Amino acid sequence: MNWRVLGASICGTSHQRRSQPCQDAWATRIRDDGLLLAAVADGAGSATRSQDGAKWAVEAAIAHLANLTLPALTKEDNYDIEHPDPESASEEPDLTHLLQQTLDVARTRVIEQAEAAGLPPRECASTLILLVASQDGVAVAQIGDGAAVMMDETGTLTALTQPQQGEYANQTTFLTSEGAIAQADISIYPIPARGIALFSDGLQRLALEMPQGTPHERFFNP
Repeated sequence: MNWRVLGASICGTSHQRRSQPCQDAWATRIRDDGLLLAAVADGAGSATRSQDGAKWAVEAAIAHLANLTLPALTKEDNYDIEHPDPESASEEPDLTHLLQQTLDVARTRVIEQAEAAGLPPRECASTLILLVASQDGVAVAQIGDGAAVMMDETGTLTALTQPQQGEYANQTTFLTSEGAIAQADISIYPIPARGIALFSDGLQRLALEMPQGTPHERFFNP
């Protein structure tokens, strides 16, 4: 497939008013086998070095995915992160397990970098959304808010993930949070994509119709 990738990280108006840096980061890579890899992370506004945590997370995730042997995106698998079934496990890990592993690699990298800088990991907290796409389908993994939206070959828009929000406004799970990997939303869609969007929470109220979380068609078209 001939992928075209466009991306940007823009400092929001609330950050500008408080003289805070842009805390979002993104990274992509197109592998030699045609797989598109993408990652988006949004640093926690209350964390002092979250912009670094977001950068470390996306870089570590893409570097890990770039070197994995990934199975075909032609079927959904139902790997249970918390309660894997040893009888159903094959010698080769499935894609859901590999995405979970990638999230864990990114989390470990952020924690190690934070500790090397003499910081508690929470000061480098960020969300993380991962994407793997081929001509056969799309796989996504998400910790925190933001979302991924796909347009298929018929022009139909589908929210691949939903923002993970807590009990209170602006509350979410971060990659460095305890138990974050177990709370990850991981899904495989064996449907070819014509277009895919990943975005942090700064765009989710424009891109999604809340509270149902369906894609806002006027945002994505034309």
